Amino acid sequence: MRLRYSIAVAAILLVTSSPVWAFDIFRLGGSSKDEDVQTVLDPQTYQVEFDVSSADENIPDQIRRASTLWSSRSEPASGAAGLISTAQGDYRSILARLYNLGYYAPAISILIEGTEATDLGLTTDLPEPASVVVRVDSGPRFRFGTLDIANPPRFNRDEREDEGSPLDLFKTGRVARADIITGVEAVSVNAWRRAGHPKAALDGREVTADHARSTLDVTIRLDPGRQARFGTVNVQPAQDVDADFIAYIADLPEGRVFDPRIVEASVERLNALRVFRAARIEEAEQISPDGTLPLTIETLPRKPRRFGVGATLSSLEGLGLEGFWLHRNLSRRAERLRFDAGISGIGATDNPENYDYSLGVTFTRPGSFRPDTDLIARAEVSQEVFDTYTERAAEIGVGLTRQFLPELDGSVGLEVSYSEIEDDRGTRDFLTFALPVSVTYDRRNDDLDPTRGYYLQGTVTPFQELEFDTTAVRAVAEGRVYFEVDDDRTVLAFRGLLGSVLGGTLSDISPGELFFTGGGGSIRGFDFRSNGLEIDGDTVGGRSKLELGAEVRQRITSRIGVVGFVDSGVVSSDTFPSMDGDLRLGAGAGLRYYSGLGPLRLDIATPIDRRSDEPVVALYIGIGQAF
Repeated sequence: MRLRYSIAVAAILLVTSSPVWAFDIFRLGGSSKDEDVQTVLDPQTYQVEFDVSSADENIPDQIRRASTLWSSRSEPASGAAGLISTAQGDYRSILARLYNLGYYAPAISILIEGTEATDLGLTTDLPEPASVVVRVDSGPRFRFGTLDIANPPRFNRDEREDEGSPLDLFKTGRVARADIITGVEAVSVNAWRRAGHPKAALDGREVTADHARSTLDVTIRLDPGRQARFGTVNVQPAQDVDADFIAYIADLPEGRVFDPRIVEASVERLNALRVFRAARIEEAEQISPDGTLPLTIETLPRKPRRFGVGATLSSLEGLGLEGFWLHRNLSRRAERLRFDAGISGIGATDNPENYDYSLGVTFTRPGSFRPDTDLIARAEVSQEVFDTYTERAAEIGVGLTRQFLPELDGSVGLEVSYSEIEDDRGTRDFLTFALPVSVTYDRRNDDLDPTRGYYLQGTVTPFQELEFDTTAVRAVAEGRVYFEVDDDRTVLAFRGLLGSVLGGTLSDISPGELFFTGGGGSIRGFDFRSNGLEIDGDTVGGRSKLELGAEVRQRITSRIGVVGFVDSGVVSSDTFPSMDGDLRLGAGAGLRYYSGLGPLRLDIATPIDRRSDEPVVALYIGIGQAF
C-alpha cells in the first residue's frame, strides 16, 4: 500500500484578516525590544510534598494549582531567600483558593527542612536539595446564612436569573465562595453605573463566620452616589490622527444620562480603527456641579505602515510565498489601504501555469455615514487549482459593515466577478453580479479559545450570472456552541453548517458558488474541497451541503491540552441536503499548547472509509481552536 499524506506547514509574519493554518518556517522583522534573559545566580533546588486533609477529593488538586512551589518545582529557586519567599507567598495563595471554594477555617503549614516557613529568615542556609512539606487541613465547607445588600440597585433579568451568575449563587444554603461575594459587589456597582451613577462604589462589607454551624453571614453596603449626564469630551492630541475624527468615532452623547455600556462601545470602535495600540476613555474624578461628568479620550498611536511576508510548505501543494503591505492612516482619518500577493504550488508541478496566484487590494474607510459603519472596497485577480477544477477570476466589490451591538454585526455589498473555469466539462466563462448580505451574532467568551457561549452566522447572496442567464440565491448558515465541564478543564464544542443554492442548474452555476467539503475548516483528513458529487466518474460541486463537527478538549496542565474530534459532511444535488448522499467522515486527535497569543494547535486526522486516492493522514498546524 502506498502511504499518501497531507502535511501543511506555513509561516506568516503578521496576522491577516483570514485564518491561517500555520507554522513558522521563516520570519522577517523583529521584536520592538530585546527579550529579557533571566539567569538564576544562586540556584536552590528543592523537593516538595503535599499532605492534604479534606472531605472533598478535589481539594488536593486545587491546592497544587494554587501553589507556586508546585508549579515551579522543576526549576531551582533564586537562592534560599527565593525559596523561602515563595513558600511564604504560598500561604496567601492557598488561603485565597480555599476561601474561593468556601473553606474559612483551614489549617495551613509549610515546612522547609522541618521549620515553618514564616519562622525562617531570608538568610537561612538550606541544603541541596531542600525538603519542603505543605500540610493543609481544609476544615468544613461553609455555606451562606443570612444575606443582605444595603442600597441595592435594580438588576437586569440576566443578572437575576442566569444559572451560575453571582446573584444566582448568592443565596442562603449555597456554598459560601469568596469570589461569589466579590462578584455580587462588582455586579451591584455596575448595575448602579448602568442606572446613571458613575461614582457608585462599595461602602462596606460585613462578613461573620459561624463556626458552630459552618455558615457565613454577609452584608454588602453600596453607595450609589449622584446620577450624572455625559459632559464635555476632551481628546488628547493623537499623532497623525484627526482629533475631531476621534471624537466622531467615539460618539459620546453629551447631555445624555451616563451609561458605561456607551463608553465601552466607544472604546471598542476606537480600537477597531487599528491605528492605536490602545485607546481608553478616562472619567473625571468628580461630577461637575451641573450634574455632568467630563470625559477624556486617550490614545497610544501605532506606526501607520506595516508589511509582512511568509511561506508555506506542503507535501501536496509544494512551496508557497505570500506577503502584504498596509497603510492604516492615509489622510488622518484611519483609512486603510492594503495590498496582498501570493503564489503557491512551486515544486508540486513543473508547469508554472498550474501554480495558485493571487493579487488583491482593499480600501477601508471607517466612520462612513455613521461612526459604527465602515465602507470597504476591494479588487482581486486570482488563479486557484483544485483537484476538481481550476478557476481564474477577477473580482471587484464594495460594501458596508456595521456593528449594531458588541455581539451583533452585519454587512451588505455589491460584487462583480468574471471567472474562467476548467474542469471535466471543458472551459466555461461566468460573469456574475452578487449582493451578499451577512449577519453575525457572537456570544463566545473568547475568539481563539472559546469555552462557553455560542456563535451564529448567516449569509444570503442573491446573484445573477449573465453568460448562462442564471438567477439564483446562495445561502449559508453556521452555528457553534461550547459547554464548560469541570471548571473549564474540559470543553465540549459542536459545529454545524448548512449551505444551499436555490435556482439555476448545476451545469449553469460556477463551481465557486457550489458546495464541496474537505480541509481544515470543513472535514479534517481530506484535501481542501475534494469531496463533492460523483457524476459520470467526475467530482463536481453540489447545490447543498451539511457539515457537523464535535470536539472534546481536555486541559492536562495550565499550558498543555489534548483534543479528540470527529468531522462529517454530505454534499447533495438537491436544494436541501439529503442523507442519501455520500456521507464522509474524518476523525483524529490533537495537541494544544496554550500560549499568550492563544492556543497553538496541532491536529492529526484520517478519513473514515478511506479511498485509494485519499490521504492516510493529514496534519494541521495553526493558532486558535479549529472552531
